[in-house]
Amino acid sequence: MLAGGARKYTAAKRSECGTDMEVTDSELFLRAALVIDQAAQGLVDSRGREDWMTLLQALAQLSAAQAQDGDPAPLFAPEPLREKCAELDPRDKLYWLTEEDSSRKKFSKAWDALKEVVPRLEANFLQRSQKARVAARLELFDIQKDLDKRAKLYGFRAIPIELPEDIGPQQREVVIAEERRNSSNADIEYLEEMEVYPIPGVRRALRINLEGWRSIFMLTPLLLALVGGGFAIWLLIQFWMSQLPMRTIFQWTVLIAMVGGMVTWWVWPLYRLIDQKIVMAPAILQMTSRFYHVLVIRREGEKKVVRMLRFAATCPLCGGEVEVQEGRRTLRGRYVGACGRNPVEHVFSFDHVLRTGLRVVQ
Repeated sequence: MLAGGARKYTAAKRSECGTDMEVTDSELFLRAALVIDQAAQGLVDSRGREDWMTLLQALAQLSAAQAQDGDPAPLFAPEPLREKCAELDPRDKLYWLTEEDSSRKKFSKAWDALKEVVPRLEANFLQRSQKARVAARLELFDIQKDLDKRAKLYGFRAIPIELPEDIGPQQREVVIAEERRNSSNADIEYLEEMEVYPIPGVRRALRINLEGWRSIFMLTPLLLALVGGGFAIWLLIQFWMSQLPMRTIFQWTVLIAMVGGMVTWWVWPLYRLIDQKIVMAPAILQMTSRFYHVLVIRREGEKKVVRMLRFAATCPLCGGEVEVQEGRRTLRGRYVGACGRNPVEHVFSFDHVLRTGLRVVQ
């Protein structure tokens, strides 16, 4: 395996470089690296492959292989990482492996982009680690190689995390048996995937700041719609009270109704977003993705922002993928998780704050 031939830089090497780290069990590091690998593959499936995703996946797979060999803190030079990236991304294999400066620049840009994006992925990594019962999460780490300031080593370092309280084996078996006997109580936990790039050609995620004067951009369309609606009603009254031919009055009524319907179709999701803090993303923003996404208003630190996110889960009934969609029939007006294998019967409630849901009957 490629990782087996790569030179190992263990925790001793970190100490030589003047960096003290808590000793991490290699098995724990292995499981944490597999969590990162799974998350990276999910990003590739959701958004398409990018250089920083390839680098993240390569680093996770190499780290997992070294941890499996007993190294609890592996570090890698750029060369084995570029080889692994070329293996994962055959289309750009030539650009990853070339000895020219373009290959080194490609790797450097991918690393810089990865460091910029990873902080926004920490919540996803943490949730995946807790769900997999892994008591650590990994964060990016790089140090200088020996005394050469231009050469660096790259890897992860483990950060301990607290896991939710778990029940004993016997109690777990009882709970599983109860769920099998009464599948209507089956619940799920949603994973929040990183937002996509909704605007073709623009490599930026959708993030709208609503603090202060910026909130006017959310309120202005609603105010304009109210003013326009009032004007349309006044105009209709004038037409119906005038002496114009009935055919003309009817034509203007139909025209105003059509324009009002189009404006309502455009403004209504915005009103629901402000009122309910969540709405399905408009189709125009989902043209570049084959998955369902939602717009949510939430606080990030001291700021209130709008994000475009994807929530997904695994169906506890059949193992299919559950995605958030508009509710139908008795669930109309709500957002629910529908299983891709049976979207009619395998339906679950959706709480975008707690990221949990219970099975519901339509």
